[in-house]
Amino acid sequence: MKTYFVAAVIGCTLAFAGCQSQPEAPIDPKAQKKVYSGILPCADCSGIHTTLILYRDQYDTPTRFELSEEYMSGSTVKLNVVERGEWTSHKYQEGVSQEDVYTINPEDDDARRQYIKDAINAVEQLDSSGNRIQSNLNYRLLSK
Repeated sequence: MKTYFVAAVIGCTLAFAGCQSQPEAPIDPKAQKKVYSGILPCADCSGIHTTLILYRDQYDTPTRFELSEEYMSGSTVKLNVVERGEWTSHKYQEGVSQEDVYTINPEDDDARRQYIKDAINAVEQLDSSGNRIQSNLNYRLLSK
C-alpha cells in the first residue's frame, strides 16, 4: 500500500511540475550586449580611453555593466580601472523627444554615473546631476 501511495505522490508531483511554463519572449541577440567606446576628457591626463559594456537578459531587461577606463599619458596607459555592477534604464523627456538614460551603480551615490542615448550609435556622459555637460569637449562614446 505504501508503494502505491509513494508512486502516486511522485506521479502527481511530476504532473504538476510539467504544467508550469515559462513566459516566452522573443530573444533579440543584439540586445544581449551593447558596447560603447571612446576617449573622454581628463583634467590631469591626456584622455580616458573608456569602454562601457551594457548587458541585458533575454527579455531585454538591464542586468549588469562593465566600465573600463584607461587613463592615458600620451600614448601610454598610466592607470587602468575596471568597474562592474548593476545598471538601470529610464526615459528622459527633452523637448519633444524622449531619450533613454542609462544609470550605472544606481544605488551608490558616490559611484553613480549617467549616460543619455543621444543617437542610434552613441551615448553621452551626463554630469553628476544628470544634466548634459556644457562643454566643447567630447563626452560621447560610440557604439562598436
